[in-house]
Amino acid sequence: MKKILALFSVLFISTVLNAQNTSEDYLGAWYTLGVNHTFTEHFSLMPYAELRFYEPTSNYNLTFLSLNANYHIKNSQTITLAAAYLDIDSYLGSDNIPNTIEHRIMEQYSKKHKLGNLSIQHRLRFEQRFLKYTDRNELQHRFRYRLSLKYPLSKTLFLGLTEEPFVNFQDQVFHENRFYAGIGFNILKHAQLQMGYLKRHAKKKNLNRIQVGISIQTDSRKPKTTLKP
Repeated sequence: MKKILALFSVLFISTVLNAQNTSEDYLGAWYTLGVNHTFTEHFSLMPYAELRFYEPTSNYNLTFLSLNANYHIKNSQTITLAAAYLDIDSYLGSDNIPNTIEHRIMEQYSKKHKLGNLSIQHRLRFEQRFLKYTDRNELQHRFRYRLSLKYPLSKTLFLGLTEEPFVNFQDQVFHENRFYAGIGFNILKHAQLQMGYLKRHAKKKNLNRIQVGISIQTDSRKPKTTLKP
């Protein structure tokens, strides 16, 4: 009887440990870097990089690289065409399974406006996802809408909040949602650092992530000269 109980205990503990070994049980991290360079009043380019981990600094999950070409209709409205490359590891820990590779094309419209001191941005994006799995290739389509809020606390500090639902045109229509809340720092005149918490619902999983991002703005336009009277 004791041997049976001991065996049952080992099996139970093993089952619990294995059940906890999922992406939902890890506090992962996303690290981002975006550099937006303005060439003219209407045109800018933004290379963007993102590195994700299942744990804060280890257990690789994903690499995201993109190049965004932006056409600014007005100061408050922008149309974007972008291409991205993703290397996705969907398995925790070490494994010998090849990663999923994705090539992505994105079309985007964004609009900014203010409500008092509150800055508001709406972003609408369509994506065509060319996925290369180990046994097949797939083309998937989806739509994303992101609402971003930014509120200044001082010249240096600001609060950031975003909500972004996804609409998938294949199985499971509402398959993902991202909610972010964090604090930002104007570390230089044209550079910001943001840190916060990201709650991601993806394919019936609830993921908790730390997000740390740096955004930089550069400008090669010639400064406007004023005529002296």
